Amino acid sequence: MTSQDQKAAAPVGASGIPAPDKQRWLVLVVVSVGQLMIALDTTVASVMGPELQRDLGLSPIGLQWVFNNYIILFGGLLLLGGRLNDVIGRRRMFLGSLALFTAGSLLAAMAQTDDQILIARAIQGLAAAGLSPACLSILVVSFRDPAERAKAFGVWGAVIGVGAGLGTLLGGAIVDVNWRLAFYINIPIAVVLTIGAMLLIRGGAPSGPRPKADVLGGISGTIGLGALVFAIVSVTDHGWTDVRTLGTFLVALVLLPAFIVIENRAEAPLLPLRLFRLRGVVAGSLGEFFTAGLMIPCFMLLPIYMQTVLGYSPMETGLAYLPTTLAMMIVAGPLSKAIPKIGAQLPYVVGTVLLGVMVVLLIRTPTSGSYWTVMLPITTLLGVGLVLCLIPTPTVGTSMATEDDAGTTSALLNVATQVGGALALAISASVLQGRLTDLAEQGQVGPAALNEALHWGIATLFVWVGLSLLTGLIGFRGLPATPPAAADGSSPDAGDGAAPGGPDPAGEKATDRAGAPVAAPAAP
Repeated sequence: MTSQDQKAAAPVGASGIPAPDKQRWLVLVVVSVGQLMIALDTTVASVMGPELQRDLGLSPIGLQWVFNNYIILFGGLLLLGGRLNDVIGRRRMFLGSLALFTAGSLLAAMAQTDDQILIARAIQGLAAAGLSPACLSILVVSFRDPAERAKAFGVWGAVIGVGAGLGTLLGGAIVDVNWRLAFYINIPIAVVLTIGAMLLIRGGAPSGPRPKADVLGGISGTIGLGALVFAIVSVTDHGWTDVRTLGTFLVALVLLPAFIVIENRAEAPLLPLRLFRLRGVVAGSLGEFFTAGLMIPCFMLLPIYMQTVLGYSPMETGLAYLPTTLAMMIVAGPLSKAIPKIGAQLPYVVGTVLLGVMVVLLIRTPTSGSYWTVMLPITTLLGVGLVLCLIPTPTVGTSMATEDDAGTTSALLNVATQVGGALALAISASVLQGRLTDLAEQGQVGPAALNEALHWGIATLFVWVGLSLLTGLIGFRGLPATPPAAADGSSPDAGDGAAPGGPDPAGEKATDRAGAPVAAPAAP
């Protein structure tokens, strides 16, 4: 794309910085709702298990794979989806992935057999791998002003946590009517989002020279990451020593190092390794990894406690998460305004401490008790702690990434989220199952035994609390609270108008956000 093309793509002010897009806040609404759909469908199935088993004849293992299929495809294809956003255009990826996600939702809603629901969830996971990095990268390039981007990330961080909470709430409420509505509801939302994206989101197909395709990197990275996620989620069903678990871990152990070697030599790598030299990217990814490791087990294991031990109905289970959602919505606004002033480290560390207190309460839950004294403190701490962690991490994680790598950086943060959440859930669930088996051999069964086993499984989260605290105290130290304002005159949507590594309109050598020189890949 030429300099003239870039100037035509976005108005530029006297300072040389592109004038802000007047529709950027509407764009934020569109991509936030898109991310909300993904978050909802990650947890919505957690409280509809009995209904799925009754209507579709799912076995307990099949029921677990309603969740696993979604996570494996989502996590395994994120890097590829993120890079495709940078290469073929964020707007196109958003619209295409949204259409595929809608098709998967329709198939899930109409499913009559176990195979159909599993295929539908796989399609949703495949689509989410393209849609999630598209949403975040569109946000990154739409908000170039540091203060405004901090506010936008405040909304974004709240959406991820609120979506997980609403997924459980929505699942519980809808199960009492018809579980299929949880998937049907995606269709009208997707139609509105499609119209909004076509009207509001800039960019089309790239018009500049395209770099050579990183075929070997795509194959090794996708299969390696997919194998890693598959192995992690298989632990819950088959254990750590099962042949399938060990075999897929071995595949990941071989392919992921090979992927790094390939990326180091590729002209246009799927994952530019220079991103790992940016401390903000590394710290943000670790923050996402450990925060998700605390979030996902809470949304997956707490319903077991509430329904099996306390005897809550699906509706009551969903409503029990209402304080989580409300806490996030209340804290998100003031926090996003405060971060540019106080920095990202303080809220992240405080959030981790609150989540640690929540874990302490979780390992002390009784077999009976009032909601007000047992679940209310836990769900409130969960909401406040998560929002204090979820808002700073994408701000820090994307603060040093270049425009051309917005999609890849977004995918990297998403990969950290999916792998962190899946690994923590696999570890806690396997410890829970092991303790439950030991208690059964001792003749202890029923809600009391399950409650004790849950305490053992949840206790593993202390490791994640400790690592998250170290990340906040060391990794976040000294990092900017907001991304530096762009001063290169490039278009906010340049990633949709030029191939990665395209010519610098100012005729200057390209640099990343940290000031390091970035070599443009040679045109084929």
